[in-house]
Amino acid sequence: MNNVKASLETWGNWARCHLGTEYSTVNITFQEALPMSRSDLRRIDDKEGMLIDAAVSGLKRFDLLAYKLIVAHYVYRVSQNRLAKEIGKAQSYVANLLRVAEAFIAGQIFSYTEPAATA
Repeated sequence: MNNVKASLETWGNWARCHLGTEYSTVNITFQEALPMSRSDLRRIDDKEGMLIDAAVSGLKRFDLLAYKLIVAHYVYRVSQNRLAKEIGKAQSYVANLLRVAEAFIAGQIFSYTEPAATA
């Protein structure tokens, strides 16, 4: 999982298939901004989806706003500009928060997938 953005995009496609579970009401604020869904998007298997999902869940415990933005952006495909308008912040603020969240998730995924270092 070298490219966390690509991984999150495929996870978003995977999570969208699981709507009706955790992600159906996470971002009620952003429901009006939802674009139409597409069936031709690339998907991942459940094992990889659950790995990324665990990393995203770790973000929820760390920063709730960043978690909501990640879910809105990657699962519901809401643009950064729209997210910025919805929360009343600059687009650069949202972009920076998404970058930090993506780095956090990449670290979580790395810690889940790399074997423990032995001394």
